[in-house]
Amino acid sequence: MIPLGFDKDGIEVANGLLWLDARKPKKLGIISHAHGDHVGRHETIICTRETGAFVRQRSGHQAKYIELPYGEPFRVGDLEVTLHPAGHILGAAMVHIAGPDESVLYSGDFRLVPGLTCAGAVPVHADVLIMEATFGTPAHRQPPVAESRARLLEFVRENLDAGRVPVLLAYALGKGQEVLKALTDAGIPVAAHGSIWNLLRPYRDAGIRFPGARRLSRNGNRRCAIVTPPRWAESAPVKSCGETRVAAVTGWGAMALRPGIDETISLSDHADYDQLIELVERVAPKRIHLLHGYATELAADLTERGHEAHAVPGHSGPAQGEIPGMFKPRGAKPKPASE
Repeated sequence: MIPLGFDKDGIEVANGLLWLDARKPKKLGIISHAHGDHVGRHETIICTRETGAFVRQRSGHQAKYIELPYGEPFRVGDLEVTLHPAGHILGAAMVHIAGPDESVLYSGDFRLVPGLTCAGAVPVHADVLIMEATFGTPAHRQPPVAESRARLLEFVRENLDAGRVPVLLAYALGKGQEVLKALTDAGIPVAAHGSIWNLLRPYRDAGIRFPGARRLSRNGNRRCAIVTPPRWAESAPVKSCGETRVAAVTGWGAMALRPGIDETISLSDHADYDQLIELVERVAPKRIHLLHGYATELAADLTERGHEAHAVPGHSGPAQGEIPGMFKPRGAKPKPASE
């Protein structure tokens, strides 16, 4: 067996040989993706090239980076580590760890459905599955992605035609670029907040283009859509636009409505309930450890389906990355976490 430890700082593998998404500095840490709640300032970091670029840009941390292409094995002691696409954001990885007698798959944050800026997750078989459970109840089924994108474009065009400025709230890394890509591919003029704009280089390096997009400025933001993180929804460049209509782009849907948000558009970069169940079926593990969100509820569900599933104590409750701050849902169980 591969020894696993579930610490509040992250997931310990093989008695500290390596760590998964540890927040505190470790000698060797694997970072599944570049959202801040998965990043630590480790001495040596294993990640994808895109994740490495984002981490260096956002944190300035100058570690030793071992940047692995998807599917290329890397030896750590008697373990073989391989990264596979996770579909969450650009560069996100599922981590497969193969030992002499057992294998582990750590899902990280994932989505099976492909996005416009990253491919869908590519799960592989493992004896042990460590999986997020952000949307781990049947109540959290997402509409088809094509339907959500169509509503996004409809919302923007309706308001532009009416002389209003549509403002779309989306996080700086991942969701912001996904929304920007949907709009620019549809030929809609759009301005992106600097926190989104400044992270476009790794996307462009990966061949992803945003034709016609420009950076949000203090002037000249009328007659276009605006994409901004929630925290900057009332910043001077946005407030100078005149009459606006605001939509939050979030997997929490109507649960995220609050004063100042006119509509929510259900588009998540996390797996919904059906995708969580599908991942278990495709990985076919002997044991399942569940983290975050509705881990307790999903563990009970999977147990009823005949799986050996456990919610990791101290690692369930907060939803990962979806609704910090201004997206706090009304009446939802998960407590917001940082991006």
